[in-house]
Amino acid sequence: MRVARLGAILFWLLAPSLGTPAAGQIAPRLTGSTVIDQLQTAQHDLAVRAAGLPHSSLGATSQRLASLADALRKTLGSDAAKPIEIIAADARANAYRAYAVVQRTQAYLEASKGCLDADANAMADALATTVELVAGGTGSAKLQPVINGVETPDHRPLFVLRNSGKDTAFALVGVNLFDAQCEDPVVTATDGQGQRQNVQPSVTGVLPNRIELTLADASQLQSGSYVLHVVSRLKAFLVGCAVQPEAVATLQVAAPAKMSVSYALTATCSTPGGGQVVEQVLPAITGTMPEVSGSGTVSQRIALQGCAEPVSYAISAKVTFGDGHNASIGPISQIASAGITAGLPGGLSLSWDPSVRALFVRPAANSCKGVY
Repeated sequence: MRVARLGAILFWLLAPSLGTPAAGQIAPRLTGSTVIDQLQTAQHDLAVRAAGLPHSSLGATSQRLASLADALRKTLGSDAAKPIEIIAADARANAYRAYAVVQRTQAYLEASKGCLDADANAMADALATTVELVAGGTGSAKLQPVINGVETPDHRPLFVLRNSGKDTAFALVGVNLFDAQCEDPVVTATDGQGQRQNVQPSVTGVLPNRIELTLADASQLQSGSYVLHVVSRLKAFLVGCAVQPEAVATLQVAAPAKMSVSYALTATCSTPGGGQVVEQVLPAITGTMPEVSGSGTVSQRIALQGCAEPVSYAISAKVTFGDGHNASIGPISQIASAGITAGLPGGLSLSWDPSVRALFVRPAANSCKGVY
């Protein structure tokens, strides 16, 4: 009887776990072999993307990833299959830095989808500088500080900053960036040659895996690399807060891509004649909208002559980008009492408002996730 009761108790204790699937599985420990495999995959994917951006730095960065994978394989040797946490300090630091490069490359591949070539190239330059600086980093620590990515306040991967006048907030994400027993990490910004930038970030919040920053006046940023150097401290027994190896991250500062929108608006009008109504298509009115740059809306009124009773409108448009290539839409037709709105290449929208006889070009939601 006692055995039966004990069996029943054990059954009820175990029943929830027997009848309910596990909420999640613990990820396997990160090994050097895993990092090498991910580097090779990232290198291949970057080479494929480089074929579509022949004038970018992606090809050279892809080759750099291949070299980094070879170097890491030689450094780790027989320790490649071991968890990174238990290998020698210098090899461990190299593996963590290589893993950060993998994550930054994966973020680029995802965030650059749908970007204009100019933006994708600027993002590629940020990635190239990141790979070069992170892979060339030195120094090791028991708890290695590493920056795995840069992101916007709403957690989008960030590669390019616009030199606009508004306050700009972003965050560095990684591991071992802060010890609550020590003072805040020090973050300084330089250009690609190591010269201190005039615009320095302010630290607004810190966690071990996140440092939040703000730039008070981004309009003063100079185009080019914006390299962030993070020096943190770690509390150690008997020696207090010791300075840790530097962690770095890179953004690219670039002006907004400039675009020109030309249009052709055709009106079909109702004209009385011979006791019946005749529809007449007027010659197209052509022109060019004010230059589109940044996030503002531009507009232009259209003077329609000789069309007292419009029946319908049709509009065509061509977008010409700063690098010279262009793309066209239309013609798109609609009855005269209704407006026309159409998406344009480059994340723009074109609208015709017949009530005020004006064209508007507005930026749509930014389809290039890596630009802020």
